[in-house]
Amino acid sequence: MNTVKDLHFLSSPSVLQDEEHPLLVLLHGFGSDERDLMAIRPYIDPKWAVVTIRAPFAEGSGFRWYALKSLQSPDLEEMEQALNALKRWFSTLTVRFPHVPPHKVIVGGFSQGGVMALHLGLYHPLREIGGISVLSGYLPDPPSPDTSWRRLPVFWGHGLSDQVLPYELAHKAHQILIRQNIEITFRSYAMGHEVIEEELHDLMQWLNDVVK
Repeated sequence: MNTVKDLHFLSSPSVLQDEEHPLLVLLHGFGSDERDLMAIRPYIDPKWAVVTIRAPFAEGSGFRWYALKSLQSPDLEEMEQALNALKRWFSTLTVRFPHVPPHKVIVGGFSQGGVMALHLGLYHPLREIGGISVLSGYLPDPPSPDTSWRRLPVFWGHGLSDQVLPYELAHKAHQILIRQNIEITFRSYAMGHEVIEEELHDLMQWLNDVVK
């Protein structure tokens, strides 16, 4: 099995620089790259530092976190390699961002990146993060026992007309997370498989509430 090396990332610093500040780490979707989600930087409060990380596996002109056997069936070997690479990246967080306390780190993602964020926060709990944000993602079949999940707050936004990941998948995930006593803020929008301004405003309000 090949080992994924260090992950490439882009970083946009907080205006607070040498003072305590929050950090949003974003994971892009299938076939995209780290530049994609950096485009939402203007909608994120400037007190936040923002990092976007590139997935490790080439996919067309972009990258992927894992191959798909079917819509909800990830290639588990690739996913494990990607998760291990992300965990190594997060293990150096205090060195990279010495003014960001762990509870003020939020990991989020779009589509496949949202799946990775859920895995990092729930299935492979990192003490370096304080919340999870999912934009148009889905929840693969949860592992057992579910009682092993870490109870981190979650923001989930999804399009009612999502043609890639149908809204029903998000609704099902919402119900599962509620049953597992996850504190989830769930929002639906008149959109497809995308991110819109209204959603980003809701996300920003949630982000600032979580790190108070």
